[in-house]
Amino acid sequence: MKTKYRQIQNPETGKTEFNFNATLLKIGDVVLENTNEKPFKVVTLKFNLPDGEEVERTAISYKSNYQYGIEAGKDYLCNLSYDNEANPQIRMSHLTNADRATAADFAGLQQLSKQLIDDEAVL
Repeated sequence: MKTKYRQIQNPETGKTEFNFNATLLKIGDVVLENTNEKPFKVVTLKFNLPDGEEVERTAISYKSNYQYGIEAGKDYLCNLSYDNEANPQIRMSHLTNADRATAADFAGLQQLSKQLIDDEAVL
């Protein structure tokens, strides 16, 4: 299955990022800390690059995510961003359903709700 990338804008930084699903292959045993002392584990993921090539790459999963329980073999929502040197950084969530609804999924719903409500009956 080809990996689908969804472009988003980080609300805090304003930078472009991408969400995608990846299969968790391995979970590191060692708990590390970033410069802000946030605990994380290194995980190994399998996914397709934009050109279609299937790869295995490492990512981080913060304690705020892995504490919910993550399992090898399952697909998880991942986020791809770039650091100040333009190096890709992948973070894996504990969320397993990354196929979120889009506005296109519900196109026409706003118009439908207006048609269902008789404006004269509204006080």
